[in-house]
Amino acid sequence: MSILSTLFPLALSVSAQALAAPAPVAVEPVIPVPVTVAPVAVTPTPAPLVVAPKPVVGKPAVAKPGDAQIVKVQAPGALDRNGIIDRVAKAMTDTKTVQGSFTQIDPSGAPANGAFYISRPGKVRFEYTSPEPMFIVSDGTTVSIEEPKRKAYDAVPLSSTPLHLFLRSNIDLKKDGSVTDVQTVNGFYYVTLVDKTGEAEGKMVLQFRQSDFELMGWRQIDGTGAETKVQLSGIKKNVSLKGSLFVVKDPSDKGDERR
Repeated sequence: MSILSTLFPLALSVSAQALAAPAPVAVEPVIPVPVTVAPVAVTPTPAPLVVAPKPVVGKPAVAKPGDAQIVKVQAPGALDRNGIIDRVAKAMTDTKTVQGSFTQIDPSGAPANGAFYISRPGKVRFEYTSPEPMFIVSDGTTVSIEEPKRKAYDAVPLSSTPLHLFLRSNIDLKKDGSVTDVQTVNGFYYVTLVDKTGEAEGKMVLQFRQSDFELMGWRQIDGTGAETKVQLSGIKKNVSLKGSLFVVKDPSDKGDERR
């Protein structure tokens, strides 16, 4: 018996034919012995090794695409056209007064510099210091252009200039339909405005900083396609401005004490 019990496990590992002959004689009672915990014990051991990692690896893999989606939705510059228009209108409406410096490039490429003041609704003043003194002033109704050195003066209705498009007190660009184009380029929004009434020829392309919707300048394109560029700097918003800055008066009239 000791020899048989020693050889029996070895017989199991040979083949079915080798096992068939001795099976009727002594294998029958010993068959329970294959419960030799050896095969049964080996099977459960790898099972946890394979099953356990799968759920752990699988869960993070599913989470990664979800995380990517959230980042995409919250990424900067995700505003659509209407969103940009609304934010631009709000930024301008919330800014009641502004002052700062400007640099202008006229259609011929000649530069000019000076200071500007804006007071909504309708009021603006540009004081040119170079290449020579010049004043462009709007009192909310009329825009005057004065060139002291040349002793020249002219005045036109504000509504006939593109300036009135962004000097209103409550701006609703979608309602009045004046926006014809919106572009996002290199951290700036460019919003093109035209006068739907036809009073003012040409168009204005306003430039807003993408991060905070601050007006940084504009391009004014007249009816012939000639383009004047204005860039703003040193901007101070919602400051106190003297009303005398926005007085339109022909310098030939007596008692002109504006300057």
